[in-house]
Amino acid sequence: MIGGDISADQVPLIDHAKLDAVKELAEPGDADGFFRDLVELFFSRVPMLINEMVDANQKGDPTAISKSAHTLKGTAGNLGAIRVMKLAESLEQYGRSGNLDQVSQLLTDIEAAYRLSKVELENNMTIPM
Repeated sequence: MIGGDISADQVPLIDHAKLDAVKELAEPGDADGFFRDLVELFFSRVPMLINEMVDANQKGDPTAISKSAHTLKGTAGNLGAIRVMKLAESLEQYGRSGNLDQVSQLLTDIEAAYRLSKVELENNMTIPM
């Protein structure tokens, strides 16, 4: 669930307009390297953030959950990984409220959305010339 009545699968995995905008940020001649670096950073950072949130949930630490979820929200949003971003936003709100009832389910949803987003990003790694 994201924000009440919206389920995660109703939110697109990737905002392709955002993804294209990110691809256009690179210097001429380095577009492919720049974009690949950003995507690789996403691929390495997200699992670490998920692990941080799982650990924080096991310790009952809503502040740590909120902090990691906030970082994840920005990391995902930068590449247009909208579903991960929205789920992280919900998780951040739960952490801020101190209500950990939905955290385990949201973490499961984030992991699933990340796996799907990773495949989608891998399929969009080429930069059109």
